[in-house]
Amino acid sequence: MQNLKHPRRNTGARLFFTTLFLSTIVVPNGARAQESILKLVTDQQLIRAGRDAYLRHCMGCHGVNADGNGAGAEMLDPKPRNLVSGAFKFRSTPLGTLPTLQDLVRTINYGIPNSAMPNFRLLPENQKLALALYIQSLRPDWKKNEGRPVNLPPVPEKLFDSKINHLEAALRGKKLFEEACLTCHGEKGLGDGPGSVGLTDADNQPIKPANLSLRTVKSGATARDLYRDIWTGLDGTPMPAFEGVYSEVQVWDIVAFVFYLRGNKANFYDFENLNDSVVASLKTKAKAESTTGSGGGGQ
Repeated sequence: MQNLKHPRRNTGARLFFTTLFLSTIVVPNGARAQESILKLVTDQQLIRAGRDAYLRHCMGCHGVNADGNGAGAEMLDPKPRNLVSGAFKFRSTPLGTLPTLQDLVRTINYGIPNSAMPNFRLLPENQKLALALYIQSLRPDWKKNEGRPVNLPPVPEKLFDSKINHLEAALRGKKLFEEACLTCHGEKGLGDGPGSVGLTDADNQPIKPANLSLRTVKSGATARDLYRDIWTGLDGTPMPAFEGVYSEVQVWDIVAFVFYLRGNKANFYDFENLNDSVVASLKTKAKAESTTGSGGGGQ
């Protein structure tokens, strides 16, 4: 009787359950409609939870309106991402498209090394998902502009299975690096190439090429992270995508060369510069050692 006297009370709840009931009797797509409504309700609940998590963990840098103008933004370099209209660098999708939900969760989970963006590994998984959904909700056109993930092949076995194989790939990659990357990243990958001066991002903020000799770049530390950056490019920066410019094999060769640069900086190699004669000498030495080892057994 109380509901009859106050017909406006619990209107939202009645509307939800009425809609849910109707979705179950629509033929032949009732089950599908029910699933869609339940997913919509679940997503909306997660987005609200994501907003709460954002205000707790992200507002200080990214701002209450997620425009990158939080209280701590002025002290940071690079500046926090404008999540409402800014470009997203780290994606598994083609250049010019928005990242997937999984891309956002990955960035939340691992953070961005060499920047003020920390990792949130300790957050419960449902909170990371909620945060990612909230970020997507800030752009009404997200689904329209979200890209399809590109095919990221596994790391070729020969790329790192032996020193010789690695250096042969790195030597091939060196020639491609000098052709496409040296201008910005410099001869040793330090980010000090002749074209590195005066670069700006899409927001007209100063930007420097990555120091590739470091053990990890902002997108991550693995070979696949580096491959993804080269293949898809970094939106909002001068870093282009090389999909369609180089083949998968050629991009892996560039990755091998970058890993060689890291090893060289760490004094892993006993030669100064990687070149044809160095690789030929190492192959000759390895062959001689193999021959000596196979002929010296059984005594």
